[in-house]
Amino acid sequence: MNRLLAWLDGDASDDPLPHLRLFARVFVLVLGAEYWARAIPTWSQLAPLYVWALGTVTVGCAATFVPGLARPAFALLAATHAAVIAAEFPATGNHAYLELYALLLLALLRPADPAEGRVLRRSLCWLVCLVLFASGLQKIAHGYYFQGQYLAYSLWIESFRPVLAPLFRPDEYARLTAFPADLGSGPFLVTSPAVLAVSNLVYATELLLPVLLLWPPTRTLGVAGTLAMLAGIEVAAREVFFGLVFANGVLLFLPRAAPAGVVLAVAAFLAWLLLGAIGVVPAMVYH
Repeated sequence: MNRLLAWLDGDASDDPLPHLRLFARVFVLVLGAEYWARAIPTWSQLAPLYVWALGTVTVGCAATFVPGLARPAFALLAATHAAVIAAEFPATGNHAYLELYALLLLALLRPADPAEGRVLRRSLCWLVCLVLFASGLQKIAHGYYFQGQYLAYSLWIESFRPVLAPLFRPDEYARLTAFPADLGSGPFLVTSPAVLAVSNLVYATELLLPVLLLWPPTRTLGVAGTLAMLAGIEVAAREVFFGLVFANGVLLFLPRAAPAGVVLAVAAFLAWLLLGAIGVVPAMVYH
């Protein structure tokens, strides 16, 4: 197992600390903003647990930037996040579990320790690979991508329709959008070649990308391919917080840590997102 994990190290002299510092800073910005983005639209209806969690997460995220307090802060964030996940189950978003795993790893392992830092980076990288592979495998198991059924059904989602519409033949698009958004509607079988190609390419790419990420000679290609696929999906899905958390993990595969400007770019985007939620700037539609 150690050899398998070590495969992700690339150059043995590569210091994981710059990667992990960048990951942790972006991660806590995203986590804190996510809690506030969920709270602002329903401020007057927040459950007492969520009010407590919002305050705790805000303080905990800030404490991770204070030397000596990072690990206790991550432990507090993990416990708080776990409580929210348990309270909202089974309606919990899938990416919340990915966030919890990352919080636990950051609480248990010290990035500044060379040995623990390598294990932490390896573990986070394996999480990325497992998410990709499991997503592709799930699509095969359910079978809703072979004949484009899922993409056809997604035409009912507002953000998906303008992205997917050009892929359908006009007659098929008219037929599918005529169905009511009720269970039992259909059939959602698709014959448009572009839709079928994209639909089958999605799960095939998700199964291939972990291989590219794991094999050192193709790692950079794997990073570029994963980020490109993620951007393509998020244009329609608008799962902003999953996209940011996952992209942050993908950057750990780079031979060198991404520039510090990434933190500023993410902070600016999240600030714009929150300002949109309170009506200062045009609001973004996301899930």
